[in-house]
Amino acid sequence: MTSNANQEIAIHVTPSQFTEQADYDRRWITDLYSAQHAGYTPFFLKFMADEVSQLRLDSGRKALEVGCGDGFFPGHLARLGCEGTRIDLSPAAIDIARRDNPGASFVIHDLVQPLPFGESTVDLVWSSEVLEHLFSPLGVISEIRRVLKPGGVFLCTVPYHGLVKNIGIALFAFERHYDPTYPHLRFFTRKSLSGIVERAGLAVESVGTCGSGMGFMGLRDLVCPTNTLLRARKPD
Repeated sequence: MTSNANQEIAIHVTPSQFTEQADYDRRWITDLYSAQHAGYTPFFLKFMADEVSQLRLDSGRKALEVGCGDGFFPGHLARLGCEGTRIDLSPAAIDIARRDNPGASFVIHDLVQPLPFGESTVDLVWSSEVLEHLFSPLGVISEIRRVLKPGGVFLCTVPYHGLVKNIGIALFAFERHYDPTYPHLRFFTRKSLSGIVERAGLAVESVGTCGSGMGFMGLRDLVCPTNTLLRARKPD
């Protein structure tokens, strides 16, 4: 009985349906997975604009987005004067990004492989809501450090985890939050995010939080933020 059941599964289910790339393709095609639908996006855009304005990047400076998705953030980076390359695992997401950002440079790339750029060639790296999806975030951040020029800046966001939120999850949303079919693999506090970035050889300069504009006058966001925002720099 078991043998026949296994044979039937082998006939009707192909391994390619369960690859990481196929899962993200499905999400980009069928889900509202874009940052443009998220409540935190205005806060991310303000964070991006504030940080980029402080950098005062000259023309010709190179930016890299790690995990660009459908190209929502790359468009905003370009309007801030940050031109460069955007990479993502999902061909479906890259197709959308190329359609919406004609002339921009997008590359399909799996982050289990080294970044396809030379050492010390990039001035700015933006990576939003990516590290929590990775089996080895330390390895990826180390690669980001490698490609950044001395003095280059790494800007990233991840979902926030802290005491109040973690208690709420444990009491009311444990099964949903840790659903084994959901693609989040890592759960960062401000301390653990700073720690892994520093282990990769970058100097953390600021770590803040933001919310999603929820609750009366944003009170919910003050008590329980939704996202962590970090700026780090490659030492000269």
